[in-house]
Amino acid sequence: MSLISVRNLEFSYAQSSVKAVDNVSFDIEKGSYTAIVGTNGSGKSTIARLICDLEKPAGGTIEKDSNLRIGLVFQSPKDQLVSSIVAKDTAFGPQNLKLPKGEVELRTIECLNIVELLDKANSSTTALSLGQTQKVALSGMVALWPEVLILDEAVAMLDPESRQKIFEFLRYWHKTNHTIIHITHDIDAVREADFVIGIEKGKVVYNGDRVKFLEKPENADFINGKPLEPARLWLKPAVEKGEIKKTLSFQKVSFAYDVSDEKSRVTDISFDLYKGTLTAMTGPSGAGKSTILELGSGLLEKSDGKILSNGTPALVQQNCSAALFENFAADDVAFGPMNRGVKGKKLKETVKSAMERAGVPYEQFGERQTARLSGGEQRRLAIAGILAMEDDILFFDEPTAGLDGKARYQIMQLLRQLAGEGKTVLFTTHRLDEAAFADREIKILNGKVTEDSLWNIKSEKNTEDNLSELKMHSAATMLKGLRGASLSVSGAKKKGKSPVEKLPAFIRILLFLALFVVSLVVRPWWLCLTMFGVSLFYCLLSGFNLKRLLIAMLKIFPFLLFFAILQLLVHPALPDEPVYFAWKFITITPSKLLFVLAAFLRTDASLACISGFFISTPEQDLIQGLKVLLFPLEVIKIPVRYFILIIEIIFRFVPLLLDECISIIKTQIIRGGMKKVKGVMSKIRAIIPLIVPLLIQTIKRSEALADAITMRCFK
Repeated sequence: MSLISVRNLEFSYAQSSVKAVDNVSFDIEKGSYTAIVGTNGSGKSTIARLICDLEKPAGGTIEKDSNLRIGLVFQSPKDQLVSSIVAKDTAFGPQNLKLPKGEVELRTIECLNIVELLDKANSSTTALSLGQTQKVALSGMVALWPEVLILDEAVAMLDPESRQKIFEFLRYWHKTNHTIIHITHDIDAVREADFVIGIEKGKVVYNGDRVKFLEKPENADFINGKPLEPARLWLKPAVEKGEIKKTLSFQKVSFAYDVSDEKSRVTDISFDLYKGTLTAMTGPSGAGKSTILELGSGLLEKSDGKILSNGTPALVQQNCSAALFENFAADDVAFGPMNRGVKGKKLKETVKSAMERAGVPYEQFGERQTARLSGGEQRRLAIAGILAMEDDILFFDEPTAGLDGKARYQIMQLLRQLAGEGKTVLFTTHRLDEAAFADREIKILNGKVTEDSLWNIKSEKNTEDNLSELKMHSAATMLKGLRGASLSVSGAKKKGKSPVEKLPAFIRILLFLALFVVSLVVRPWWLCLTMFGVSLFYCLLSGFNLKRLLIAMLKIFPFLLFFAILQLLVHPALPDEPVYFAWKFITITPSKLLFVLAAFLRTDASLACISGFFISTPEQDLIQGLKVLLFPLEVIKIPVRYFILIIEIIFRFVPLLLDECISIIKTQIIRGGMKKVKGVMSKIRAIIPLIVPLLIQTIKRSEALADAITMRCFK
């Protein structure tokens, strides 16, 4: 029996003359397991969105039961999450189904256990690695118990062990008569399916049995790519003899995002990289691989140890979609060379060459909008942007994640070619064949190097005379501040409970509102001074650092001073009071000074209240407190759920946008932008180029969040 019937389906994106889906027809039977395969940009994800009613077809029909519950795990996992807390995100869907509280909790625990993230239940979603984020996205969708589960590259960023755990769950899910559609480039995922639908340039090129599909070697190669040849065996003896030049050295390097969390650290990392070599770094999701790459790129400041290098490495980030901030593909690739003074014909040649090497030819992709590219195309474009820089030390974070077999093979061959040209290349991967393809493998587990094929090699000829200590980029201090703000807003910073935090959540809300409103409405200066003292005491009891509060007050002081001058000009003096200063129409009197003093005190008191409240009331407490306070309205059938959702979205969206800002700044730093960011004016000038790309990302994230809420059954 057909559960979903697709007939002559057609769809084109706006401003594109090419059909993304062209006359596609197929059936999905109840209880079937179907793999949809095809090259990047072939239309697979678009078909999934059409089935889920996230896009409207230009032609054709999709027949399905109107009450059929379909769950879609997005290709970009960060687009899937609604809440900023892991457990609350998984619980969001079941809550929308109005299930009993006990059932919601049971599903949340069970689904987080399936993806092995139960120990992260109370963690912030912004503090997770991309692989862990992918697990949370899967957990939140499975918690809905959908009759049809669509996975869009849902295991692309997971390590082999985690991937096998997910496959085990999918086998169980399939045996319980659930329907699965898996969009994938993973040959292991295809082997799990019963049927295969092949898509190429928006058309169906195969629709049938999986066994018959894999019988043809060209089909297996189409998915998995050509086999990668094992690594050359010259590296170890060459290092022993001192025949190759050392270009970068990590020496007992340590770093922690949160010193109170053992799992957020990298500790005593030591390894060397060499000219003309290809090195793979492996380890499970969240092991610290991306952190190590960012430390080596000058984007993070180590807490201990040394990093020596003969240049600043260029990094291709794992979250490639966030690394693209120009509207058109060619402009994005040109950003780095332009910052280095490349112009005119030379610039165009550089961009063309980089795009060609990365598998996104200039003639085909140059004028394409970056937001309209598929996930795999975005990844290759991000690689092109770094190739155009022509740096000697190159880092690639999961460069083949989400790529089809042909593109994966091309990128791995490209990495080998770059090493052959004398560049130092380090990449992270979860794939065993890619690790074996490299000259060397460094294994990372829980923030430590557990295995390195070059351990115990000592060579007097490999000196560090040509290396100098790597300096963190000046603009990277902005990253540190934004990262701290993101963790604060999301509640990811761990701390002991303060006296205020021990109060019931609804009491905390009422206390804050009372102090905040009184701080704003009092007028006599002595009452303002009293409320300022009370607010400081409240801030202290909330656990907020008073030094940080003082710094915040000093930062807003220039703005307060500006408004104080305006008040001195427009505020009337009292009759017969003494005049301290008079010049034309400007006078300074005791009442004016007290008026300004009161304004300063009111502003600082309200700032102290806000700081204390947000440090002592994380998102889950705020939501719980609001539910208690708004319960009387719910009893009389006033829908308060919408208001609660808006608060949840704000808590999710603010740190998400801060992370987007961080990604854009990282990209600009890596590609030679944001040089010499010191002082207030220089920071303002540095922020201006971020405004347009951040607005674009805000719109993209808003659209994605709307889709995520729709797929999580919110009505």
